[in-house]
Amino acid sequence: SVCQEWLARRKQSVLVQRFNQRQHAIEIERSRRQFSRVSDMHGRKDKRPLRHNSMMRTLLSRWTRSSSVAIPDPIWSSTLASLPFVARLTEHERERLRTLAAQLLTEKQMSAAADLELTSAMQVNIAVQACLPVLNLGLDWYRGWKSIVVYPSEFLVPRSITDDDGVVHEYVEPIAGEAWDGGPLVLSWEDAQQSATGAGAAYSVVIHEFVHKIDLLDGDADGV
Repeated sequence: SVCQEWLARRKQSVLVQRFNQRQHAIEIERSRRQFSRVSDMHGRKDKRPLRHNSMMRTLLSRWTRSSSVAIPDPIWSSTLASLPFVARLTEHERERLRTLAAQLLTEKQMSAAADLELTSAMQVNIAVQACLPVLNLGLDWYRGWKSIVVYPSEFLVPRSITDDDGVVHEYVEPIAGEAWDGGPLVLSWEDAQQSATGAGAAYSVVIHEFVHKIDLLDGDADGV
């Protein structure tokens, strides 16, 4: 039954420890270190992380004055093939999207959680989806935060509500993504790969959560 399937997924989900969202750089980096898992640098080329580590960035800036990320042609082509809605863009728009996605990968820290192996192809896929809402606006609309944490599938987030009698009820909610005010953006990779709902409607949890980050720029997630 649908209920049994939901319960099975819930048991397989990973519990996320909620952080104080109002604390800034220190808490962001602390959460990134807790969730991060270093990718295997001795694997195939397409599994090597696109981002430079801090030492490599220092050397690059010293030698070339640049620490930018370049998206390889094979990964770019496979990403476009996996995201059919990008095909609606003109060739010029796709080139701008590629440049913007590379810039996002340079500026943001993307890390994996719950033993997910975060490959360069996965990073590019997420970055391309994330940059669509700001293609004509620029990455300044994603300012004020640094980290993107990727889980293999749905994860559990602690919640609490207070009823009319003042009683606090605590529970956990399985979710596919969440944008934390002043903190990281958390995604499920399983859901990030979906481009449509079961009913056939367009769907992108990546775009949805990154738009929440834009919404939070004025301090309130109110859709304005």
